[in-house]
Amino acid sequence: MLNLFRSPIEKETLEDWGKLCLDVAKVAILAIPVMIYSKDPIAQKLFNISLLTLCAYGCLIVSRVIRLTTKKGD
Repeated sequence: MLNLFRSPIEKETLEDWGKLCLDVAKVAILAIPVMIYSKDPIAQKLFNISLLTLCAYGCLIVSRVIRLTTKKGD
């Protein structure tokens, strides 16, 4: 009950992890305009935007893999 990573993982737990990854990706996407209009130097803006983009893309991939895993388990 308290160990989230114990095998077998419940379907609901996997769905929750997928939703969490999707929410993190949405927040990363919404943070990009904040970086664009910040008063940081251009190099730092580009670095932050690229990290946010990579984070969003990675979270979307993980969310999709988790979603496909839960569908395959049905």
